[in-house]
Amino acid sequence: MSPSEPLRPARISPSARSLAGLAAVVFAASLAFFAWDLRDAPFVDEYAYISQSYYADLFLDGKTNDRAWLDLPAYDLVPLPKYLIGLALRAEGFGRPGPAAARLWYNDTSSVFGTQSVLTSARVPSIVLGAIGCVAIFALGVMVRDVQVGLAAAFLLAVNPLYRLHAHRAMSEAPCETFLYLALVIAAWCWGRAFGPRDEAKPWLSIGLVAVGGAAGLSVLAKFNGLLALMTLAAWVVLGWSLPGRSWTAKLSFAVGSCLAVAVAWVVFLGLNPFMTARPPGPLQAEARQLAELSAWQRFRLLIDHRRTMSQGQQKAFPHNALTTLPERAKVVAAQGFGRFGPLGPATTDSTLRFDLGQDGGAFVWLPVCLAGLVGSIVLGLRQYRAGEAPLAWALATWALLALAVVTLYIPMAWDRYQLPIQAPFCLLAAIFLTASGEAIVKLVRPARTESRV
Repeated sequence: MSPSEPLRPARISPSARSLAGLAAVVFAASLAFFAWDLRDAPFVDEYAYISQSYYADLFLDGKTNDRAWLDLPAYDLVPLPKYLIGLALRAEGFGRPGPAAARLWYNDTSSVFGTQSVLTSARVPSIVLGAIGCVAIFALGVMVRDVQVGLAAAFLLAVNPLYRLHAHRAMSEAPCETFLYLALVIAAWCWGRAFGPRDEAKPWLSIGLVAVGGAAGLSVLAKFNGLLALMTLAAWVVLGWSLPGRSWTAKLSFAVGSCLAVAVAWVVFLGLNPFMTARPPGPLQAEARQLAELSAWQRFRLLIDHRRTMSQGQQKAFPHNALTTLPERAKVVAAQGFGRFGPLGPATTDSTLRFDLGQDGGAFVWLPVCLAGLVGSIVLGLRQYRAGEAPLAWALATWALLALAVVTLYIPMAWDRYQLPIQAPFCLLAAIFLTASGEAIVKLVRPARTESRV
């Protein structure tokens, strides 16, 4: 028996009921694990979102043309996290801070709003979404190979100190990552049916990709990192078209559905972010009047430019963390992204130390495991393709490499949150290698035990 056989696709598919049961276990365990840190010390940026939670009230009350939608907070932070925090505070009966509090935070970022109970309530949406994110990664692992990979990947993501940190912070990372994972779960399911043995390229495939657009739109509505979902979808279109022996109907169907997904993501972003469309009645101050005259596309470009300006400002304000060259970024991603922010990293980190063996030493183990998982995914994808199945392992590798490239090219600061997008895909790759290695070891040990008994 070849040592590489554990990389083969699983032959026995578990029932939908058993998968649902395992998903429920993953959710419950992750929820309890993240909730353990519910009363952790506050982080400065959490109060930026709490102070702007009044945008949830404006949106729910239908005040989508209120002047507040053209204020700095409206375009400095996209609204989904603020909506979720506002709803959580509403549910607990807590009042929401108003525009004066938001302005106060920008003038003094050490400002605190509300009691510990307010902060605890504001964190609940992130904890729930963090657990849902683990379920999504479990589902991706099952689709790529089997239940064992799904469970291993979900466990690795849950214990990842960076993911765990943001899974209980009242910020944008948890909603962005979770909706990105959900978008890719649905996209992978559609891709698998489009390029599988039966080439199930039917009209409903395009309809299924509408849900991808909805989830991707929500991810972008939390943070622009969500654009990685649409970038990955585009890469999967290219990957699908490059597969010999697959029908042109399937390729065209998935491509059309992907274009539809992009359109839906845009509609979701427009519909749920009144900054993009608000035109308050006058008189308006000069800045607000200029914004009101912009089209939706011009406002989107303004959001992108604003993020670039903010990154440049951060580099000047915190030069010890600034990353201005590609070699610097690559070194930080390799050392920190797979070291202190990988599953073997410490619970707390010190960003003033760019390279520190005590914090980054885990990279000497985790990075080779991830690279071995990447090789394993290529081998597994080849086996899937030769078996006439959709090579979902190649789709996973594409996501991981794309996320790694985007993070390495963009990361402006040696800060933890910028390296969150690479954690989940590499947890999946590592799970492929670790699961296959475990199965190979078991198969080697079993015959030896049998012979010894004889």
